[in-house]
Amino acid sequence: MATLFLAVIHDHADSVLALRIVFSICLAIVFFAGIYIVRIRKRLFDRDPQVTGDHYGARNLRLWQVILVWILAMDLLIMVLWRL
Repeated sequence: MATLFLAVIHDHADSVLALRIVFSICLAIVFFAGIYIVRIRKRLFDRDPQVTGDHYGARNLRLWQVILVWILAMDLLIMVLWRL
């Protein structure tokens, strides 16, 4: 019975290349998404005249929240690629 379970378990080296490819693609997607957000940040985070409480501090806070999430996603993906 134990040999049946051992036959299902694959070696770690078998899946490393596939994982590197997947995480590299994810890293490229997140990187270019961050560049795209920086390019259109005026449309996303500029003043909205229909919102009364939309002042500079609130807009700046929203921008930095997006930047910090992007940095953490990049850090996570780079660390995963480094550890594989």
